[in-house]
Amino acid sequence: MTPPTLVLIHGAGDTARVWESTQAFLASPSVAVDLLGRSTRPFDLTEVTIELAASQVADDVRSATMGPVIVVAHSASGVIGPRVVANLGAQACHLVLVAGVTAPEGEVAADTVHPERREAFLEARPRMLREHAGSSYARGEAVAQLPGHLRALDDPRTVRAIESLNLMFQPVSWAGVSQELPRTFVRPLADQLQTREMQARLIAAAKCSEIIDIDADHTPARSAPRALATILDEIASRYA
Repeated sequence: MTPPTLVLIHGAGDTARVWESTQAFLASPSVAVDLLGRSTRPFDLTEVTIELAASQVADDVRSATMGPVIVVAHSASGVIGPRVVANLGAQACHLVLVAGVTAPEGEVAADTVHPERREAFLEARPRMLREHAGSSYARGEAVAQLPGHLRALDDPRTVRAIESLNLMFQPVSWAGVSQELPRTFVRPLADQLQTREMQARLIAAAKCSEIIDIDADHTPARSAPRALATILDEIASRYA
């Protein structure tokens, strides 16, 4: 069997560059993608939908390889991961959620992550999306590539807030994802954003059959790239 390619999808407030250190340690082939509204993918962040983002990722994957892939989604991109898998069909052989934020079929991630803060989030959401309408996350050379109807936003904390309030209130769909598809949750043990109870809810929501612990904070790609690469290579080796 052709060795699978690791499809690396960044979380909120990041771009594909967050995976560079991890890729340096990987033995497996990999492709890191920019989601809509980041760097090489200019788009209004407030108008990104799960379906649009997943479709773009699937197109990028098909352009890179027609062989088997393992979809690796970090944090907020956990809501996008299932749609990427569904778009790729038989090409996707495994889903890995690295501190992945998601929800059961038809539900929103906000209710899985912070159900007690739902009303506060809903109150802040319209103002945040209205204030930053027309913004795309761009820095350096990427700013000059923005089309005229978009303006550059270069504060990752603001980008993270926009993406969280936008994507976390869109229903998650697992339609088209086989019940037999292997699903792994990589659980950062020093995660400052996710409690162990929250991680348990996310694992249950995604129906992950495997949990792999990593000594890292919420973003292992940045804090423990070698350890994360070792985990991902081991998963990929099962299909090589």
